Amino acid sequence: MGRGLVTRRSTHDVGKTVSLLRTEAERVGASVVAVVDHAAAAHTAGLSLPDTQVIIFGNPQAGTPLMQAHPDIAIDLPMRLMVRDDGQPGALVSWQDPAYLAERYGLDADQLVPLNAPAKIASAVDGS
Repeated sequence: MGRGLVTRRSTHDVGKTVSLLRTEAERVGASVVAVVDHAAAAHTAGLSLPDTQVIIFGNPQAGTPLMQAHPDIAIDLPMRLMVRDDGQPGALVSWQDPAYLAERYGLDADQLVPLNAPAKIASAVDGS
């Protein structure tokens, strides 16, 4: 996995996992901005890619104070969850590690709280 990423396995396929994560994101008060289907885009270009989708979501009440304090963090917001097929049963769910973002932007413990949203949302597909 890439540096600064956290990954968990969902027992569901990519489509079902994306659906569950969208529902959970909205349940906890985030707005789903978009779902990017990289595999579908590859297909339209005549290329193949295992099923890979990225859910982009955010909550301005949580993200705006971070951007006010650290304007460069806007490049990493809104937050994302990547769901992909790695050829094994289920799907992989990945997101940026809050500790990596804390180090990157010099965030304190209180500022980390909203960056834990992807882990909380991802727990909807693995029962943790």
